[in-house]
Amino acid sequence: MDFEDSTLLEKIHTDALRVLEEVGVKCDSKEVRHIFEDTGMAAFDESTGHIHVLKPLVEQALNTTPKRDQYWIPENSFGVGGTAPFVYDDQSGDLVEPTFDHLSNIAKIVNDADVIDFMARGVLIKNQEVKVIDTIIENCNKPIYVAAVTEEGINRVQEIHDKRGKITVQFSLINSPLNIIESMIDPFLSCVRKGIPIYVSSMPMAGLSGPYSMSGLLTLTHAEGLFGITLAQLVNPGITVVHAGLPSIANIQKNYAVDLGLVSHNIANLIQEKINKMLNIPSIQTACTTSQDMPNKKAEEEAINGYALMKKYGFHQMRHAFGFLKELISFSLTKLERHIELCRETTPELAPTYDIEPYDTEGFEVIMRNGSKANYMRDDHTLRNTGKSFLY
Repeated sequence: MDFEDSTLLEKIHTDALRVLEEVGVKCDSKEVRHIFEDTGMAAFDESTGHIHVLKPLVEQALNTTPKRDQYWIPENSFGVGGTAPFVYDDQSGDLVEPTFDHLSNIAKIVNDADVIDFMARGVLIKNQEVKVIDTIIENCNKPIYVAAVTEEGINRVQEIHDKRGKITVQFSLINSPLNIIESMIDPFLSCVRKGIPIYVSSMPMAGLSGPYSMSGLLTLTHAEGLFGITLAQLVNPGITVVHAGLPSIANIQKNYAVDLGLVSHNIANLIQEKINKMLNIPSIQTACTTSQDMPNKKAEEEAINGYALMKKYGFHQMRHAFGFLKELISFSLTKLERHIELCRETTPELAPTYDIEPYDTEGFEVIMRNGSKANYMRDDHTLRNTGKSFLY
């Protein structure tokens, strides 16, 4: 299997540019619309509420965004990313509300682990943005990803960026498929105008909010990532932006729940990473996690598949790679420590065999047909591909 098949990567990239140009992104924000329209290379369609972005504008943004070797997290970096609303109590098996003790312990473990190169929150502690950020940097000297949507939080991030560096603010700017999350616009633009490094995240789910084929899913994921990068570069050319397209798969056999333990999940994220590598831009994806709701042998097997694939084919950054459990609902500190050992011990030779699905000639059409409405579950394309795509 060839993860750097330039023909496949180029087709997905070209299709993603077509999505932005011909399908567009739904956006109610007049400010964002004006930012794009003022370039003369984008237009707003009043009948659909979509911004349509011409290919040359995206290419201009890719030219001004800092390249991969300018980012401070090196190639082949595993990290703790994501934000679980619960901690899995390893004694009782209960899901408990995260505390600052949990967060401190996670940060200390990350700081001491040779195989972990970066950290995001890991767990959700509500309405404590600044204290969460401070707790992480007090206990972890490694590069960090943080959430900052309040003025207080953004100002604290700027202080850390100016003094310590190695900090990036996470933004889920688009709700798949192709819908800007209006509540994220103001904090996003605030960070970008201040020159704070950001990442732009979206997580389409094949069969639910994205096409049920590998290249179709990646086309939508990549288009959403490119939109965020383009907006950031228009507002502040040269700002550091990380492409955080996180393709995922709704497991039709599991009532359309996201299945993060599939080998196919790792493959999708690996291919997205290779597209970003082709473009020479910083890249963070999701891999090496599990479908299991508790630490067990199956969770270990799924993680080993992911670690081995990543080590065999190379990547930039992979998050969710240690303590997370099923659907990222909970975080286990025992799993974190055990999976650090697994990551250290796993070798590339353990990578499962996998045949990459051929390019889907219908991928663009199904995105065009669904637009910004998530009708993929009922789309004939999903029904035809069930049992043919994402079999691993």
